[in-house]
Amino acid sequence: MISGRHFNNHEIGELEAKYLNDFYTASIPDPILADASEYYSIIFQTFLHRNKDKVFDQMSEEEQKRIYKSQDTKFRNAMQYSFNKGHQTGFALLLMDSKGSTEFDTSFFKNPNAKLAFIYNLDKMISPKVTEQNLRRDKNEILIRETRRHFENGYDEIMYLAKLFYKKGAEVAFEQIRQNIVKANYLIKGNSVLLHVPYNQDFDVTPGFTATFAMESPNYEEWELHWNATYGYQIAKKLIGKFLIHQLSIKEIKAFSSVGAITYKMLDSYFSSSNLNDNDIVYLGEINFSLITPFEGMRTIEASEFSAIRTSLALTLQRRLNISNQNILVAQ
Repeated sequence: MISGRHFNNHEIGELEAKYLNDFYTASIPDPILADASEYYSIIFQTFLHRNKDKVFDQMSEEEQKRIYKSQDTKFRNAMQYSFNKGHQTGFALLLMDSKGSTEFDTSFFKNPNAKLAFIYNLDKMISPKVTEQNLRRDKNEILIRETRRHFENGYDEIMYLAKLFYKKGAEVAFEQIRQNIVKANYLIKGNSVLLHVPYNQDFDVTPGFTATFAMESPNYEEWELHWNATYGYQIAKKLIGKFLIHQLSIKEIKAFSSVGAITYKMLDSYFSSSNLNDNDIVYLGEINFSLITPFEGMRTIEASEFSAIRTSLALTLQRRLNISNQNILVAQ
């Protein structure tokens, strides 16, 4: 509940339905669900390939392709269902005025990382067991049942991913309530010159990662990468790596390439296939992953995921800079 604000169950239900509809019908759609569906479908397909049963292994290639495609469709439907349940839960937790409800002062919503704090505490406000019971229905139940027909260990993987989407739905609910009901602005102290990211707030860069601003200089910016809040505080606080962004001109690249500088020769070769002239600006992003000692609850990055990470980071640069993807190269 929000200090000084009172809503009955009917009002909360109507508000949640309205803002969920607004999410799906916005003229400029929030990409959080679509991006996550694309990203995590790769991880789910990797899981399926690794856990197919012996009967599936004996099927024809055509039949296997049909099942993989059907699984992908059911997966996306199930994750959308999980997202919607999280949105519903977010509205209930933030607006419901009942005994034992967590109270949020309006000043809380001005904290630049208030959304992260809210997501970190979801499992304290609603027990994981209750969350699992709420998610183990409808589209998720269909996906679990169908996955069991041909693949092993599907239940745990599906519920794990469903909880990530559930928390993403709660994130959207938090932002809608902050902006439209509490009408609070984050206390952002400034933004970087090159990418316009906030100095004092975490921001999403892939469906799995958030970043924090680290440093900048002319034509250069550096971010620190972490697992996002949907993975929980203990995992999210660990540094995964750094993302380095360089701004370059085609003229500059050609000049260094002509004297044999290896990296610039690679860039010259890459961007030569684009229709760019000497005065055009391009961006090179470098991912430097940290060496991390695994611990309980922390998942490893799948080999198939690296390509999705590069694609997501390139898309983040494209959206922030409002430029074509032909002007961007993300290397690992």
